[in-house]
Amino acid sequence: MLEELAAKQRKEVADGVRRNLFKSCRKALEEAGDGLAGYALVTWTRDGDMHSAYDARHGPIRDALVPTLAGDALNRHVAVNVSTWRQDKLND
Repeated sequence: MLEELAAKQRKEVADGVRRNLFKSCRKALEEAGDGLAGYALVTWTRDGDMHSAYDARHGPIRDALVPTLAGDALNRHVAVNVSTWRQDKLND
């Protein structure tokens, strides 16, 4: 019974993460429009296993730059989110 409940909760979390991933990807694709030239994606499991995919065949970013580019972009994204969160907390 507990195992079934835990499995159901894992599935619900994974389904929610997938929905958010697809929503985020659609937004990024819309923002890039016809200028889209590549992508980098990293996912991880509850156990910390990581999976990644990227395409750097077009545009100025080549394979060797993808890790740095993705890391820099995520650092900026997270910094904005943290800053917004802090502002919201100060305004409460």
